[in-house]
Amino acid sequence: MNSHIIYLALGGNLGDRRDNLQAALDYLRAGGHLQVQRLSNLYETEPVGYADQPRFLNLALQAVTDMEPLALLDYLKTVEVRLGRLPTFRNGPRPLDLDIIFYDDLVLEAERLQIPHPRMRGRGFVLTPLAELCPEYVHPVFGLTVADMLAEINLEEAGVKLWQDEAPLEVPPPRLMFITGQLAQGWLQDFLADLAERLDFEYRVKALNIDVAAFMTCRFIADKFQISSEEWQELDWLIVPGFAGGEISLVETAIGIRTLRGPTELAEIEPFLVELLQAQRGQEHPVRLTYHYSEEQLRLMQSRLTDANIRIYTNGVRVFAFNNAVFGSAEPNERELRQLFRLLKIDNAPHAYYLGRELYKAALCIRLGRRYRQDREIDEG
Repeated sequence: MNSHIIYLALGGNLGDRRDNLQAALDYLRAGGHLQVQRLSNLYETEPVGYADQPRFLNLALQAVTDMEPLALLDYLKTVEVRLGRLPTFRNGPRPLDLDIIFYDDLVLEAERLQIPHPRMRGRGFVLTPLAELCPEYVHPVFGLTVADMLAEINLEEAGVKLWQDEAPLEVPPPRLMFITGQLAQGWLQDFLADLAERLDFEYRVKALNIDVAAFMTCRFIADKFQISSEEWQELDWLIVPGFAGGEISLVETAIGIRTLRGPTELAEIEPFLVELLQAQRGQEHPVRLTYHYSEEQLRLMQSRLTDANIRIYTNGVRVFAFNNAVFGSAEPNERELRQLFRLLKIDNAPHAYYLGRELYKAALCIRLGRRYRQDREIDEG
């Protein structure tokens, strides 16, 4: 997906103005298709176009998005409605107003949308916060910088002043959810707790109802991963295991959250997160890679996770282990079992017994034409 740099103007004059703007930031991030990078200070401004209404609270933000302009417009309108905006007359009072000011260097003239915003020039409540973020940005039509356009305005006459009654808003840390299996949950939880503190992100770990840390398909995730609308509004990204098979778009379509295929090994998680967080925060806020665990410690943790998460599946013809080691449709022989034990680093009797039992069941299901389901008895029929 292509990423685009956008600048939005936010404002409102009904209800708790600051809380409404904070709520807007939370909604804008939901689903991970818009990543807020920078915020301006808050400004209190006099209304324009219709004077008999409360003063506005305004700010501007810089973000990265993969949404196309009209899809972004629809998204912003949805957020406005969620936060209580009702149809009213032009320039009337409203709890929230979200406008696209710039979208890369795009010039767009459409029935529903014009970019850059057609009325930004001469409006101090737009240009003042915008100048904090991109004073040298050149308007692609006028050929003037944001600072040039701001210099045309008498801010005192325009009624624009810095809002100092409350603290300015801050860019909240990214909210990530990692999918794993039951046995891997504790290890991953502990590992992410340390990374989250050092790299400044929020995280949750979701363990599905069967242990799928070592093998799962995106189809399975899309079918089984249940998430409420409230949870959706609290997440920016969903991270699925790197070895998850299938089309990852299935997950995004089913649950509406930006989904990424994560690393297959613990040693790869920190650089993966650093790259992700850097893209979200922008070049002015570098994220530094600072390894805390030794390579030996990470390999030991990875080995234990591998041992604890043995997954078997079939395609109706052959039997597979989670790492796509392939076995014939006949019952696996001793040499094949020993090879698989080495691949999975299995060196204890309980795991060896479990794996052998499941492999025989899977092979028998193929021979009988039955569906194989791990950890269950063979279907009757």
